[in-house]
Amino acid sequence: MITRLITFLTWTGQLVVAGVIAGVVAYVLTQAIHFIQAISFGYQSGSFSTMIATVAPERRFLSLLLAGAIAGLGWQLLAKKAKPIQPIQQTLSQQKDFSPWTQFCHGWLQLITVSMGAPVGREGASREVAVALTAACNKAINAPAAEQGLLLACASGAALGAVYQAPLATIVFIMEAIVKKCSVKHIYAAAITAFTAVQSVLVLSGHQDIQYLIPPQAWQLTTVLWAIIASPILAFLAFCYQQLLKNAPKAKPKSRWFIPRVLGAFGFSACLSLYFPEILGNGKAGLLLLLHHDVSLSYAALLLLSKAAAVYAVFASGAKGGKIAPSMMLGGASGLLLASLSNQLGYFTVPLPLAIVIGATLFLGIINQIPLTAPLFLIEITGQPLISLLPLAIVGLTSYLSQQLFQNSLFFNKHKKL
Repeated sequence: MITRLITFLTWTGQLVVAGVIAGVVAYVLTQAIHFIQAISFGYQSGSFSTMIATVAPERRFLSLLLAGAIAGLGWQLLAKKAKPIQPIQQTLSQQKDFSPWTQFCHGWLQLITVSMGAPVGREGASREVAVALTAACNKAINAPAAEQGLLLACASGAALGAVYQAPLATIVFIMEAIVKKCSVKHIYAAAITAFTAVQSVLVLSGHQDIQYLIPPQAWQLTTVLWAIIASPILAFLAFCYQQLLKNAPKAKPKSRWFIPRVLGAFGFSACLSLYFPEILGNGKAGLLLLLHHDVSLSYAALLLLSKAAAVYAVFASGAKGGKIAPSMMLGGASGLLLASLSNQLGYFTVPLPLAIVIGATLFLGIINQIPLTAPLFLIEITGQPLISLLPLAIVGLTSYLSQQLFQNSLFFNKHKKL
């Protein structure tokens, strides 16, 4: 009995350490992001999301070109000189080939390039660095081999949750997207690391930051009906884009054409940023613009297309990055356009902020394959009451069923075989 208690307390202590590491990494990397953004774009006050449109177009262009050079050189050097970069899921099952130093550098490359304007997500940076440091800590304290995989999984998920300060969604994310298992042990481990990481950030920053805060939205029956009707349309758009990214050409970092391809993709994105500055960065600037400002439908549509094209170009070039924030921006813009059309036709009266949240939820769930996490994640990062989880879950279920229908369609299966 005493032995079991000591084992349990030791295990809990290791989870707390993993959570603290994830929280500290999230805080330090967030401060590094703000520092790099301020240097890259030259603003003295305010945030990237509010100031990017005021930055001189030529400065935006040059910053993104420099980011492309760093991305191309950095990932090619890692490919030639270091151990292969492992996806986090692969690391959990093949830790003998895992190099914390490679993952650490890989994470910082993502952070630097996205901070300088790369139009992809930066959540991978905190996850990679947290996993690298937790792996080093596991080795130092001689953590049991059987538990190291779960510790790394929890550290990875907790770092994401700490960045967004969304502990409840993080618990679901760890089980749905990383360990792909659900048991009392997994729930306990995920909860300890998630809440520890978020609390660590709160202690270090001194305040809670709800990044996409909007007033509580009222779900009327007409809104729920609109969401159920609109969700297959939004799900189809998200599914098509997911397949487009999935089937994008896979560039080889060791190839002599890798650096020119990355520079070309970043140069293309830089050209688009001259007219649509909100495509720069992970997507937060664009989503906040849609949530808090009156944007013409033509600008919203062109911003959506520009962001989608820039994200595709960067991934197709072989550069790395996340898809969480970009998918939310693309979904938010799609929901806004569809709701605006419905409102103009007079069939429904849908609050636009709620339509943006619905669209962001569906795109997040489908593109990142986290349909269970997405509704709870959007509720936490927008400051909505938990009662909103029910209608969002209904909408999410509708979109999931639609996605399964698209995936099993004759058209999709025909092209998949080709």
